Amino acid sequence: MSALRKSHENMLVWEKLPGTEVRSVFFEKLNSIQSSIQFSNNKAQIITVTSAHKGEGKTFTSMNLAAVYAMQGKRVLIIDADMHNPRLSKSFQQVNKPGFSSVLTGVVDYQEAVQETGLENLYFLPVGPLPPAPTKLLNSEHFQTFIACVREAYDLILFDTPPILLISDSRTIGAASDGVILVIKAAYTKKADICRAIDLIEAKQDKFLGAIYNDKKLSKREMATYSYY
Repeated sequence: MSALRKSHENMLVWEKLPGTEVRSVFFEKLNSIQSSIQFSNNKAQIITVTSAHKGEGKTFTSMNLAAVYAMQGKRVLIIDADMHNPRLSKSFQQVNKPGFSSVLTGVVDYQEAVQETGLENLYFLPVGPLPPAPTKLLNSEHFQTFIACVREAYDLILFDTPPILLISDSRTIGAASDGVILVIKAAYTKKADICRAIDLIEAKQDKFLGAIYNDKKLSKREMATYSYY
């Protein structure tokens, strides 16, 4: 799994890159996902990543997908937009630092809160202090202004958002995005919940880019297929 570690106040380091073993199954799968996204909608510049419930791998997926795009020369911003349970920011002790919520309240400009990651082309915006009413912030003019600004500054913007069946924030952010990806955990996410999540995504102007099937255990034959090349 990719991870960030704090090296100094304004730098986070992406420690373990998916490209460490270029021929690995994981790296090939990530490249396949990236190609599928481009094929589905090659104009998708702002992408929301969500899941039906917590614990299905959306943060893991967001982090590694962001790294793959950055390694291909794209200028990428990954945003922790989960203002309820910001797992990404919590992992790196960044919750109370200026971040996404600070931008939406007008406390700081987004450029002041964006952090470098140590991986070329990849930037991180932590969640910021947790607000009492996230939905209100997402419906503000500050959010629309922020979207317009980052669209000009980055090739790809990835929002790591709360589970769509639990929190409405994902729907609001998804509506402002060019597309939404649903992360599904193998042998965990129920079919009925997948259908409900897709219905909620598609209710917002046909934004569904597709689903990523996460945590699937590969057979020996599948592993051999990748190691052959």
